[in-house]
Amino acid sequence: MSSSRVGLRLAACLLNVSEAGRKYIVENIAKAALLDKNGKKHPQVSVLNIFSDQDYNRSVITIATSVDKLGLAEDLVLHVPGCSVFLFGKADLPEKRSLVQRRKQLGWFTRRDFSALQPDLGAAPSQRCGLTACFRAL
Repeated sequence: MSSSRVGLRLAACLLNVSEAGRKYIVENIAKAALLDKNGKKHPQVSVLNIFSDQDYNRSVITIATSVDKLGLAEDLVLHVPGCSVFLFGKADLPEKRSLVQRRKQLGWFTRRDFSALQPDLGAAPSQRCGLTACFRAL
């Protein structure tokens, strides 16, 4: 059986984590993103990068997956309690809002009370800590 990767449609996911000092927490979240709802590794999911900024106590985990695996968002919500998922781009149906449009609509940078936000999946984000994920089909 031969399969070609030419034309494979990808989706990118940026996980924003309010943690940088405890590396094991960030790594465990990255590992959880690789698992399906049954705890098995998704074959078409890869962690591309983990960037941590100690000064701001923030980490960003970049994940790539096949567009066919956008169920990754639901799996992530199952494995990381309290995470919030906001879709944008082609993953944000039917509106297909860009990340900038989505953040403006949410009042992301001017908002003081994040508990009132309604994510596409998962819990409302916490102002003090948490994990938010943005999925974008490429």
